[in-house]
Amino acid sequence: MTKEDLVRVYKSIGRTYAPRKKEFFCDEEYPQLFRVTNIRKNGEKTGVFADKELDWHSNGNARDQGKECCIALYCVYEGNNSLTSFCDTRQAYLDLPDDIRNEIDNIECLYGFKNGTFYDLEEDDKELEMFENRGIYLNGIKRRLTYTHPYDKQNGLYYTFHYIREVYNNKTNWKDLNKYLYDHVFQDRYVTSHRWQPGDLIFMDQYHSLHKRNEVKGKRLLYRTALDYKHAFRN
Repeated sequence: MTKEDLVRVYKSIGRTYAPRKKEFFCDEEYPQLFRVTNIRKNGEKTGVFADKELDWHSNGNARDQGKECCIALYCVYEGNNSLTSFCDTRQAYLDLPDDIRNEIDNIECLYGFKNGTFYDLEEDDKELEMFENRGIYLNGIKRRLTYTHPYDKQNGLYYTFHYIREVYNNKTNWKDLNKYLYDHVFQDRYVTSHRWQPGDLIFMDQYHSLHKRNEVKGKRLLYRTALDYKHAFRN
């Protein structure tokens, strides 16, 4: 698929997100397409998530993401042994015992990025400013540990545990509850993995899932686009 094809398909589903200012990781012709790549120009990064391992995360964890809730990834160059794993956190939530689900439905968390957790960046890395949301959500954002999806209206677990800085309204010791949730959510039954090939296109809902990636080896380029479901659901 061409870049024009990708944008056309995405816009048939909903609205696509493009930064207000030109960013180093945006395609010059189609700024909705973020380069996820380890390709450098004159020694400088040309994309985000360049080459290091990424642990479990989803989109916009430390900011108000609104209804921008789907990420599409299209593979141009796959690199060597390029593997991305996905976790179905909605089904994991539905399978929780009633008492645990009732408790976490009342829990609110402060979510904030902390370097060296799901992603490890040098202090002078130009990606770091983006993740820290400097000047906007510097202190993170509060949201419930569970959610109602803005489009399909289903409930699920917003378990981006690397981002959780503080927890409120919990009855159980958070350390114990967090370990229980971690062991439950990341069972093999909720996780699947994909080895990339050129031309692969994957959509993933950022409320209903988490994803992670191994360290990048070899030339790798994916186009990443954030979009909503404006044309796919009637509100």
